Order: sequence, then C-alpha cells, then structure tokens
Amino acid sequence: MSDVTIEEVGGFVGAGTPGGHIHMRGTVTWSSLSEGDRAAVDRLFAAKTPVNANHYYRLTRTGPKGAETIDAADGTVPAALLASVRTTLD
Repeated sequence: MSDVTIEEVGGFVGAGTPGGHIHMRGTVTWSSLSEGDRAAVDRLFAAKTPVNANHYYRLTRTGPKGAETIDAADGTVPAALLASVRTTLD
C-alpha cells in the first residue's frame, strides 16, 4: 500500500459534490498509520458497506489490484485519517 486519500462528502456545505467549490481532502501514508488504524481501514475496504447518508467519507487507496475507492459512514473512519482533512476553495 502507498497512501490513503480521504474526502469528506456532503454535509451542510455540500463538500465534494459535483460542481461544488468546497473540497475537504487529506492524504495519509500507509506506513504512518498505526497497526490498529490499518486494520480498521482494511475492514472498511473488505466490507464495502453501502452508505446512505448526507455526510460521509470517500476513501481511496492503491494496492496490488490498483486503485480502489469506498464510501464510509461518519464514525467508522480512524481519527488519524480524519485529522489529515483540510478544507480548500476553488
């Protein structure tokens, strides 16, 4: 694994929506995550649980099979990933 990218989607300001000008993104190197956080991220990608919520996180990582992306519910994402999120405006 290399990096895990996190993007906050939805919520009050509609971050990450098509045509939106507010983006909330972050990137964390796989090696900087604790063993527990890596396991939590692996579980999220293995479950691929559909998210039906106004506010959620989109996680992308590159592995042996290429890039894979999932949506994760608020409250399921490790704090180390959440701490990397920064807000930018277009």
